[in-house]
Amino acid sequence: MFKRIILIFIAITVFAVSSSSLAQLRENDNPGADQPDDSALLGDDLFPTNLENITLKINKDSGIAILDSGYSRHAGMFFGMFLPVRMIAENEVHDISSAIRLLIIPSGGITSIEDREKIRVVLKNYVKEGGTLLVFSQRVGSDYSILPVPDGKPLTSSGWIEDQSTLSSSSILSMMHPIVSRLTSSTLNFNIDGSIESFPDRSKPLLRNRVSGQPVMIVYKYGKGTVIATALFTDWAYMHQRATWDEINLFTGLIKWTGLTPEELSTQNNPITGSKAPMPVSLPPLGFSLQSDNEIYLAGDKADFTIRLWNNENRARRIKIYYDGKGEFRELLPKGSTKLSYSFPVYSARRLWVYFYDENEIFLQTIRRGYSVVYP
Repeated sequence: MFKRIILIFIAITVFAVSSSSLAQLRENDNPGADQPDDSALLGDDLFPTNLENITLKINKDSGIAILDSGYSRHAGMFFGMFLPVRMIAENEVHDISSAIRLLIIPSGGITSIEDREKIRVVLKNYVKEGGTLLVFSQRVGSDYSILPVPDGKPLTSSGWIEDQSTLSSSSILSMMHPIVSRLTSSTLNFNIDGSIESFPDRSKPLLRNRVSGQPVMIVYKYGKGTVIATALFTDWAYMHQRATWDEINLFTGLIKWTGLTPEELSTQNNPITGSKAPMPVSLPPLGFSLQSDNEIYLAGDKADFTIRLWNNENRARRIKIYYDGKGEFRELLPKGSTKLSYSFPVYSARRLWVYFYDENEIFLQTIRRGYSVVYP
């Protein structure tokens, strides 16, 4: 009897620890979970979100449809500020109506799709016949492979568990387009987590990460329609009171570009009032990023990090990289890129910091990558 009690106690303890670990995994596995929230630094640049008054506005005939997967409720609440939306479950996706002007895959929406091949075909036909597909940040870069792309260069990306999220002055305007016509600055506060690493020919990279220079929003044609692939997680951010006026203005412009008429959300705090159109920003001379194979590890797991550098100049560069007490030089050809890998076992949550210096030991940039550790 005593042994049975001991065994039951051990089983309950193990279950409790495992449940706690699983709960922590779920809590941390979302965009923006890899660093402290820096939205408090933005003040009036944040969109005032009153969570008590938010409702999901549904209209089964709406021109905006959201795939009911991932953070679809967050996306529905966000886009419901502009127009009522319709929600489409995966088992309802057979032949998307041409009356849908904008189809949205929310943050994390691809990860939980059960029949990817079916959805791949549906998306391909929808865009090919003239639809507009908008995709928010996904969990892993391979999720983006479901999107329709023209023949030639593929679309490859990194997802939120592989990249570092950022918000304050995170992005730069890289080219003009009607979608970005309502933006008021060349340097923008967007909730981004992930990046687009390669993209189809003739794509238009509208927005880029300010530090790496890599795209975080691209637009490209497919058949008669358009794909808008992004690393933004504005939908999730909105329900966590982190959406910004820059994002409100961006998606107002995007909805108008599709031919729909969104509700105007301008107030006295919206910086669009009286502002001049911004000018696109050139690529930074050097770009830097730090990625990892995950951002939530079990204690003792090996974490694999990749430090990337891009040289956007017409001259060779020699860059010194410091990280974890180590120092290395990397040679960069004109318009070239390079990377280095670093792996180590993890036992507690922390950040890996990386520092970059030029040929004359002049400081260039600091980047960091946060990760969490759970105990089984």
